[in-house]
Amino acid sequence: MAASLAMPVAAMAQQQTTMVPYGGDKPAPVGQTAVDPGDSAEEIAKDAARDLKDTRFYNKPGATRAQYDADWQQCRLIARGSRTPSGMVPYSYNPALVSPVAAGIAGGLGGMLGAAIAQGQQRRDNRRACLLIRGWRQVEVPPAEAARVAAMGEAQRAAYIDALVGANDVKGTITARTRFDDAPDARINLDAPVGRTGTVFAGKKVDAAQPFVLGPDEALLVLAFRRAEAPAEGRSGAVQLLRYDAEHGDVVYRPRDWKKTGDKTVYAVLAQSADKKQAYEVQLIRVTPGAYVLDGTSVGAAVPVSTNCFGAPVLDVKAGEVAYLGDFAPYMNAPTSDGDKRSALLFSRHIEDARAALATRQPQLAAAMQPARLRNRATYACAGLTMTRWDIAGLEAVAR
Repeated sequence: MAASLAMPVAAMAQQQTTMVPYGGDKPAPVGQTAVDPGDSAEEIAKDAARDLKDTRFYNKPGATRAQYDADWQQCRLIARGSRTPSGMVPYSYNPALVSPVAAGIAGGLGGMLGAAIAQGQQRRDNRRACLLIRGWRQVEVPPAEAARVAAMGEAQRAAYIDALVGANDVKGTITARTRFDDAPDARINLDAPVGRTGTVFAGKKVDAAQPFVLGPDEALLVLAFRRAEAPAEGRSGAVQLLRYDAEHGDVVYRPRDWKKTGDKTVYAVLAQSADKKQAYEVQLIRVTPGAYVLDGTSVGAAVPVSTNCFGAPVLDVKAGEVAYLGDFAPYMNAPTSDGDKRSALLFSRHIEDARAALATRQPQLAAAMQPARLRNRATYACAGLTMTRWDIAGLEAVAR
């Protein structure tokens, strides 16, 4: 027995570790009405049936199987824009048996396999999110009912499940999305006073009290990070905005030749809290006039990885305007009334708090500041780790 254990122990002693890359793919954004002309109706129906099983299926009262197939196909194509996070993972090998170069290759293949699995899961999650946002409900069937359906013949089972797709009454646990705004909670008070005036941030190494002059093709966007309650104290947050073309219903990305052409247009804004110790932190951001969608938010030091491509708030700013967007409160593990905890960057509007803080450094800007014009449900091509929709309560939707 001792001899048989000696070889594995010796081998383990010689093991070394190399780091191999993992994930980090960046597929092109996929539009909301994506089509694949290479797929026939029969092929689409066959693929869509993967999510119609005896244990789980999608349902929308009054819908037809053809409508489900069409939505499933579009959601499948949109989910191809799913991204996976990049990083490095450790890969162990024995140098007596495998060279470092070969180990790197093997580890790389393992990383690729892991990335493929992660990508597949992310696509499935985003396909599901897409269907739920489009009004479909996912139904988990009780075991006894699932066993009964599984015992049916293939043709009978297919016909039965097809009928369930549009049925008004279904048996099972239903998952649905019926609201997309920040659900209020009795234990979270977004109107809690900040207690003091706050600070103003105009950029790194920029004196916020110096005269602030807008150029002829500039506007000023004002937002604040609000930490009025304990779960938000000392927390960071980030807001990402992307330039939006309302006419074509899509995000506008910076062209590759922007340096060569001297393009100074602001295409993306990443507003990150500058001083998490402040109870109220107002930020001043120069932008090019036009429309911008609130693409994503995050709490903590991480940058946003989700995208509100299925429906985002959109704002319009004109040249010379000083537009107040809103307050963002970085709640982390905030206790909720249902006994759970919540981590999110929660939105509210307190323009007079922002005006009071801004007046301490830029009284002229404070006097000129007006609420930004905001609307809900701007959609655009999807590319992100998590695809979702976010509404601001009380706003109208963009014209369709």
